[in-house]
Amino acid sequence: MPWIEISERQLLDVLDRLSPKGRREAVRRLITAASVLDRTIEALQPRLAEIASQRGLDWPKLSDEARERLVDEILHE
Repeated sequence: MPWIEISERQLLDVLDRLSPKGRREAVRRLITAASVLDRTIEALQPRLAEIASQRGLDWPKLSDEARERLVDEILHE
């Protein structure tokens, strides 16, 4: 399947146009992905705290948004 770049707004607009069955499937996939991400982050908390510390950050004190940004940076390195 080809890869396309779209903005979050465009994606949300497309989701609005899905059939009820398509929306249920999209929600199922998003929940599954979020669950996997949550379990992965939980399992990797000690390593994430170490990486945060190396970058001058205090993992326990980071907001959820800051943690997400850090994980996103790590994943894209």
